[in-house]
Amino acid sequence: MESQGLGKQSMLSKIRGTLWPVYGRENKKFIPMSLLMICILFMYTLFRDMKDSLVQKLAVGGGTAMLSTLKIWFVLPISLIVMAVFMKLSNKFSSAKMFYGIITIYLVFYALFGFVLFPNAESLHGSAEFVASLRERWPHFLYWIIPCITNWSITIFYLSAELWAGLVIGFLFWQFANEITKSTEAPRFYSMFGFLGNLGLIASGSLVELLSKKSKTMFDPTDLHAIFGWSLKWQMGITVGVGLIMIAVYAWMQKEVVPDPELVLPGGGIKKKEKPKMGVRESIVYVATNPYVLLITCLVLGYGMAIVLNESLVKTQFGIYKKTGTDYNEFMGGLSFKTGCLTMVLMLVGTNILKRSKWRTSALITPIVLGGSFLAVFGLLLYQQKVDNNALIWGIPVLNAVCSVGEYQLASNKGVKYSLFDSTKNMAYLPMDSETKLKSQAAVEVVGSRIGKAGGSAIVWFATSVLPFGTSPAAPGNTWIIGITCFVVLALWVVSVLKINPKVVEKLKEKAAEEKETQAELNAQKASVGASK
Repeated sequence: MESQGLGKQSMLSKIRGTLWPVYGRENKKFIPMSLLMICILFMYTLFRDMKDSLVQKLAVGGGTAMLSTLKIWFVLPISLIVMAVFMKLSNKFSSAKMFYGIITIYLVFYALFGFVLFPNAESLHGSAEFVASLRERWPHFLYWIIPCITNWSITIFYLSAELWAGLVIGFLFWQFANEITKSTEAPRFYSMFGFLGNLGLIASGSLVELLSKKSKTMFDPTDLHAIFGWSLKWQMGITVGVGLIMIAVYAWMQKEVVPDPELVLPGGGIKKKEKPKMGVRESIVYVATNPYVLLITCLVLGYGMAIVLNESLVKTQFGIYKKTGTDYNEFMGGLSFKTGCLTMVLMLVGTNILKRSKWRTSALITPIVLGGSFLAVFGLLLYQQKVDNNALIWGIPVLNAVCSVGEYQLASNKGVKYSLFDSTKNMAYLPMDSETKLKSQAAVEVVGSRIGKAGGSAIVWFATSVLPFGTSPAAPGNTWIIGITCFVVLALWVVSVLKINPKVVEKLKEKAAEEKETQAELNAQKASVGASK
């Protein structure tokens, strides 16, 4: 009977360890960090869905190719400037002040965009006739750059949304997580952060769908600007409220969690090394000449390039499938909801993969899934180009089939990204000391990810603006160029994982040993204090 009881307890313990691998007092640190991730991904999903809708459907003269033009000619240079400013400020201000300052700037801008800039877009932006006249005067090279400039407020919104991923998710959140998480906690915590964070995707996707449907019942169906504007105001207003919750949670953690030595080891468990603060130039030189950081950058570059090349083909079909901005936004909201649900399933799987598998195995899953799913969409696109969009495949029009497969493909890509790619990548930062970690993450997450996306966008821009195959990424010749480039990038990504794997394993072992030594010193100090009493 006793052995049966122990067996039952062991089974329950295994189930609990799978569904909630957090123990006792760790919840005081884990739950608010998860809430931060939920809020951050909620806001990011709203921005992501909104920026695509604005560029493809609301920008005068816009379209799918404009997305790639923005990434290469606007997002990349602004990212370099932001990184330089960020590194300079990080030498003067604490990470807490940086967090409060960046989030506040975002909230002020989104309130301004939703309630002032977009409602007056017709008077602030260039007209269709003006854009067309400029395109006639400067065709080819400037064809897609012109609407980026004339729709300037939408361009700023797009830039801010793109920077959110690298600056807030990639740096502010994960740098804070790496500071307060022990190496023994990371395999259990990191996937779970993403797992619970995807509640934000589900909530955001549901909200976008609800507001889009509601707005279409309140206004004249022909007044597309009013329909979209009403939904936008609600979304931006809710964004400000969620941002204030983020600030409150972060402030509470600074007061209640960070000073607690049982939850956060002093210095992250790493012996402090005395060295001068690095400036912008020194930081860039350091990460550019550090082989370990360069390999982490290669992982980020691989993901950034592959996802842009992939999305340029798929989102072109989405734009054809959904005619108006509100319909497109509603469709993207549904995609975000599916992504959140699928990712939560993959998170449970990913958590156990991280706990039971080698780092290399976990890191290879993302490029393999992206490659397999892209192959399916690529094959469908090639078939679509040989037939009419209304031709049937599997009993439905081929355009519908491409969009349906593409929708679930993008959802699965984001799912493995949140569940395994982010976790394995951020585990690679854990062994670094605070100064190196801050500079490396700022360079890799803010700039490295942008360079990756800019690289993919450069391929798309070159195909649609310079080559003679057409202005659409899905034109027959462009499809082959983008598709083959994507497969090459995925292969190089796999090579980078194999090369960095021994270094990650070695450094994580060193980090665990230093944490163990730091914990032993803390226990000895606690015992000494107890004995003196």
